[in-house]
Amino acid sequence: MRSTDRSAPRVRLIRHAQASWGSADYDCLSPLGETQARHLGAWLTGEAADYVQVVRGSLRRHAQTLDLIAAEFDAAGRELPAARIDPDWNEFDHVPVLRAYAAAHPHDANVAAARAGDSLALRGLLMAALQGWREGRFDDVAGETWPAFGARVAAARERIAAPDGAVLVVTSGGAIWRCAQAALELDDQGLADAKLSFLRNTSISEFEHDSERWRMLSWDTVPHFDAHGHEDLHSHY
Repeated sequence: MRSTDRSAPRVRLIRHAQASWGSADYDCLSPLGETQARHLGAWLTGEAADYVQVVRGSLRRHAQTLDLIAAEFDAAGRELPAARIDPDWNEFDHVPVLRAYAAAHPHDANVAAARAGDSLALRGLLMAALQGWREGRFDDVAGETWPAFGARVAAARERIAAPDGAVLVVTSGGAIWRCAQAALELDDQGLADAKLSFLRNTSISEFEHDSERWRMLSWDTVPHFDAHGHEDLHSHY
């Protein structure tokens, strides 16, 4: 996945820190999410990279993640550029997609297990629901089609231009998956067959961006959790 063109601008896509899955307000960082974001910010300040552009989606979990990263930069005496807010980096609305799948498949064992808090069942439920959405089976209730979602993420990518340095983007897992799909030139079945790992909270996926295309350099890395004692910081939801 690595390119030999070292002059192409680098774009780091950050999946937001853990939000409040299962609560009345999902779009708010959990206490673990706040810790994850601080660790990521501290790790980023230890690198030499100077970001010439910072972009985030408009969701609260994006803003809170970036605020905690920026606080670590401030504490280290470094400054991030003011963020440009671009709603096209937002996640699709997963709630109606999951509800539509559950209504269509009431006997799927993952439905009841996910409601009971089983994380593996939740992953299975999400993947099955996403497949149904990709196939257009939930377009009447989803509020956004799979092609429309891909088109807006593509538009967000096109608005990034940084010829003189790196770009930091705080976004969501679905948008990062669509970027990987475009960079690897995969159709929808190819994306499913690629079996890319399920993105962890605050993971880094790095791309390079030139006038012709995006190229994927790394996927779902969490070097800020590598230190001993940070094993409990990993999460997917």
